[in-house]
Amino acid sequence: AWLLRYPDAAMRARLPDIHTVLRAPGNGLSARRRVELDILMDRLLADGIEAEARYVELFDRGRGTALHLFEHVHGDSRDRGPAMIDLVQTYEEAGLLLGPEELPDHLTVLLEYASTQPPAQARAFIGEFTHIIAAIAESLRRRDSDYVAVMAVLLDLAGGQSEAGTAAVADDEPL
Repeated sequence: AWLLRYPDAAMRARLPDIHTVLRAPGNGLSARRRVELDILMDRLLADGIEAEARYVELFDRGRGTALHLFEHVHGDSRDRGPAMIDLVQTYEEAGLLLGPEELPDHLTVLLEYASTQPPAQARAFIGEFTHIIAAIAESLRRRDSDYVAVMAVLLDLAGGQSEAGTAAVADDEPL
């Protein structure tokens, strides 16, 4: 979840700690995925404010890379509201309350919730969204973005397909 946050100075300041955690044995990541995540984190650290501009362009201006998962399923339809309410109820039943600035379908929020669940339940929960994560991964791959590494890790952890080349993705239209 942390690697998909807006990469401001505070977020980037924590990246060395995340590097350390991801290098620890027994974290479930393959050597390949650790290297891919290292490349992303190194670029975020090196690029500073340029990383922030790239993030906005990538995740806030493209429908195919939007981190609001229900955007991919419901778009701007009325169906999105009830789906969001259901998700909020899932979080609240687990004792998690969202801040006023957080939307329940944002991938970082879903991942933070999943991190509070037992591993099998977390995998199953993330697994419900693998088709969307795979589509985002394919859009990121098309844009040659290092963020595709995060999606590949999520697909691996959920037992999904981590090579997003088979996901059906429409041309990315701007939001």
